[in-house]
Amino acid sequence: MFTYNLEIKIFNIQILKKSVIFIVFFCLTQLSFSQNVVVSEYFNGSDTRDEWTELLVINDNTDLRGYNIRDNNSSQTGWQTEVIFSNNNFWNNLRAGTIIIIWHRIRSTASATNRIVDTIKSDGYIEVHAQLSGYFSGGDFGTAQSWSGASLSISATADIVQIRDNSNNHIHALAHKFPPIGLSYTGIISTNKLNHAVGISNGENVYVCPGSSLSEYIGSFIGTTWTSNGSTNITQGLPNYNFSSPTFPNRNYWRSLRQPIYNSPTLNPILTNTGFTQANLIWNACTDPNPSDSTIGYIILRDTINSFTNPSDSIVYAVGSSIGTATVIVNINYSSTLTYTDNYTFNCGTTYYYKIYAFRFGNDNLNGNSYNAARGRAYNEIGTNIQSIIKTIPLSQPILAN
Repeated sequence: MFTYNLEIKIFNIQILKKSVIFIVFFCLTQLSFSQNVVVSEYFNGSDTRDEWTELLVINDNTDLRGYNIRDNNSSQTGWQTEVIFSNNNFWNNLRAGTIIIIWHRIRSTASATNRIVDTIKSDGYIEVHAQLSGYFSGGDFGTAQSWSGASLSISATADIVQIRDNSNNHIHALAHKFPPIGLSYTGIISTNKLNHAVGISNGENVYVCPGSSLSEYIGSFIGTTWTSNGSTNITQGLPNYNFSSPTFPNRNYWRSLRQPIYNSPTLNPILTNTGFTQANLIWNACTDPNPSDSTIGYIILRDTINSFTNPSDSIVYAVGSSIGTATVIVNINYSSTLTYTDNYTFNCGTTYYYKIYAFRFGNDNLNGNSYNAARGRAYNEIGTNIQSIIKTIPLSQPILAN
């Protein structure tokens, strides 16, 4: 009997070990398919040619080459032909906070010409269409000029917009259906999904809201807690909101993604030359996973009253312009440049103060400065410590007697 019980215990331990190994493997597998990009919003037009999807990049150096985006049918039970991101290096090294608008067709119902595209990604905003050669392949779009094929044609009754990686692993999905029992949603996609449990009408969008963190994008919820829809709050390329949740939660999350990471920003004591015509600044580097694209840099401010106002997201400040009482003395567009010499005529007896902020992205190339705090340039608002210098007044020379 003792031998039998021992054998049973050993057998149970082996099962337990296998279970633990399986759980660890499962967890690691789930973590490996991290949400480096999410579906933030999509729009259901009265005509497929006017529909679009909005994606939000979560991590720096995201590589979408070989990824695909697809939608489902009007009962969430069957997938349509996917649209594949090409191997174009354009889709590599995408920055956190980049917003991608994908029009579902090459042209709108109101235009006889192809859509204007924006493939300048240095400002953290991309606008393309799913039929754009060299950037996408695949898809069933039908024939010109109606382009009434099944791919990325949103159904008002129900649909799912899903993005998958280059091995067809699920990354994220946003959906709508009431009741929310579509087999593709409940049976195939297990995690990292949101279903808005409401049917929508033509001219309405479905979007993540309030969207104050990644957890609200990937919570696998069914209902309306983290999603919304409507026709008066269509926020293409901008943070999501509705009347019960204003723009701030999602806007602040977008801004947190877009701003560079700057751990313990430090400006070292300032050195000057003997003639006191130069101030030599040295500081530590911010985090930049891809310095070669010159997307992250620094802005340096100088002040005489030690009162610095943080730079505002969305604005590229010209040299010589003011931020509060401080003057912008330089914009440095390379994160690896960590020194600067300020050649300036310093007045005797005046104390000069310096502070440095890191930034990511350039000017919004479609809309210019001050378009929206979640577009264009983004600043890390911590900034370095403040360092100062003072040019002392020289002692008067004695008058020598004859």
